[in-house]
Amino acid sequence: MMRHLTSLLILLGSASAAHAQEAARTFVLPEWTEPQAVQPSTRFKPAPLVGFRTGFLMATDADDAVGFVGIGARFPIADVAAIEVSIDFWADEFANGDAQVFHAPLMVSAMFYFPIEIPTTTPYILAGVGLHSMTFEYSGALAAESDDTESEFGFHGGAGLEMSVGSSLKVHMDVRWILIDPDPKASALRNEKFDTVQFSFGLDFKF
Repeated sequence: MMRHLTSLLILLGSASAAHAQEAARTFVLPEWTEPQAVQPSTRFKPAPLVGFRTGFLMATDADDAVGFVGIGARFPIADVAAIEVSIDFWADEFANGDAQVFHAPLMVSAMFYFPIEIPTTTPYILAGVGLHSMTFEYSGALAAESDDTESEFGFHGGAGLEMSVGSSLKVHMDVRWILIDPDPKASALRNEKFDTVQFSFGLDFKF
């Protein structure tokens, strides 16, 4: 009995040794590969753009908020900066509708972008000056006043967001504070405030 048990243990030991040798022969160390460098995401860069915009605005003492339309172009001058040239058109009312003011400001804005890791979207701030052509037309209680046109320099500042929606198309949304202080001939408008808040949405094309 002891002899049979000893023979069984020898056979088991031999089988285990043979299995270990076979495993050693088939084991292969993994090959070393150079780690791939993480590619940095592409940062936003301003592009030359031309487009149109619309929205609404309201002067401090105007009767109501009104809509506007405009066109503009943006020209990059650095990786995070651009110059915008634009002209807008709108008409608002004062003195309970008896004075209508037509605006056509030509504005130049310096823009600074905040590049972020999302290459299709970036916020920006802007500030600039404008030459505001304003035509005053009177009716009703102010019908005796003579219509007049004047041009005034104004200042503006604001902030917005520019987004890419295709290889050659962008949209932007921004808000601007426009500071103007005209001197209308009608005495009824002498104390009116013309500072304006403008909300705009634009569609721009790369060129």
